[in-house]
Amino acid sequence: MVEVSHAAPPAASADPGLTISVRRRLLAVLALVLGPLGGVAVAVGFVHGLPEVLFAIVALVPAAPCAWIALGRRGASRLAWLLAAVAFLALALYLVWRSDREVLLVFAGAAAVFFAGSAGVAALHRVPVEGQVTRRRAERRPRRAVLFINPRSGGGTAGRVGLADRATAMGIRVVELSAGDDLDALVRDAVADGCDCLGAAGGDGTLAQVARVAIEQDLPFVCVPVGTRNHFALDLGLDRTDPIGALDAFVDAETFHVDVAEVNGLLFLNNVSVGVYGEVVADAQYRDHKVGTTLAKLPDLLGPEAESLDLRFVDDTGESHDSALVVLVSNNAYEFGPSRGFGSRPSLRDGELGIVTLSRGSGLLDPLRVRSWSAPTFRVDSSTPVSAGLDGEAIVLDPPVEFRVRARALRVRIPLHAPGESPAALRPRFGAPQVRRLVAVARGRIPS
Repeated sequence: MVEVSHAAPPAASADPGLTISVRRRLLAVLALVLGPLGGVAVAVGFVHGLPEVLFAIVALVPAAPCAWIALGRRGASRLAWLLAAVAFLALALYLVWRSDREVLLVFAGAAAVFFAGSAGVAALHRVPVEGQVTRRRAERRPRRAVLFINPRSGGGTAGRVGLADRATAMGIRVVELSAGDDLDALVRDAVADGCDCLGAAGGDGTLAQVARVAIEQDLPFVCVPVGTRNHFALDLGLDRTDPIGALDAFVDAETFHVDVAEVNGLLFLNNVSVGVYGEVVADAQYRDHKVGTTLAKLPDLLGPEAESLDLRFVDDTGESHDSALVVLVSNNAYEFGPSRGFGSRPSLRDGELGIVTLSRGSGLLDPLRVRSWSAPTFRVDSSTPVSAGLDGEAIVLDPPVEFRVRARALRVRIPLHAPGESPAALRPRFGAPQVRRLVAVARGRIPS
């Protein structure tokens, strides 16, 4: 263990998360204008036919990218501006060409109703006065925060970015782990010494060990992504490419509670896989040669001569199963559909396990069968110990293998400038919550 001394906390600087740029405000206004006007234009266009309907579609299409950027999403900014300019040009040409007083009145009336409704919705949901942050804020900045860094995670990411030096400069006590350290004991010693916020920079296994103590002691937890994949950080809504920026969670941050899960009493943040993947991870060569080990093991585990795995469980319909190739149990369900966010979780606060099973049909030529469902608990029985991958780490579990979710057990802090949502949660969608957020942005306020 290497402990880095820390200086007194620096004075708080201006919070970059408290401002809404002029660009985002203008795009929000464009989205709020083009949405209703384009909708009315489409209705009018279908009544009158061509060319009105073409003008209408051109006017409506830019509303989506304008809203997307205004709500803080990334990418397509120039496209949003270009489409908005084309839309207004199309509307101007249309109105000049029509010179129709009734059409102008319809557009004006639709816009008035839309903005009045948006204002009413915003008032009912307590859109705050200017400058007030509606994202839940930390009650206070931690005074005795401790960050545990695994310098080996991610091939040495923490060292490459100078994470320990930056954290120390921010007044955070840093503990760098060495081979053979008892992380659980080190974390408990920090708590006994008066620590009021625990942070972890490492792989998901390191995060889980620190998070377990944070839950037991009811302390806030900060995740700093320096691992190889950083699945938990991704689904928390952190920028996985910016571990230095993640340190801002020790200053002003959004705080909320997320679920964790357990298997036979062992806490995990992401998932546990038993079956074929568990057998692969259990191989001694897996850590150093993941791809090669997987390719070498799969033919024996999936081929026609492969023995069926003794994994007995009951699915959501009550049907009993005697075997499966893979049983994946996750802390909240993953998005596996063909859409944005594939492989991430839309939420870490649903209070349920995500369960996916892959099994072979009754005949050799039968297709593989996939089932997925959610439940707060799940059990797998077997006559032998079960090899598993717990957040990517090899482990052997004694049957019965019992899973449960611990709803909103972990209090996390994330920086105000972080996206705050996983890729699956950022799938394009539009409804009342998005309208409220657009209204807040257009008025220069931080959206809830």
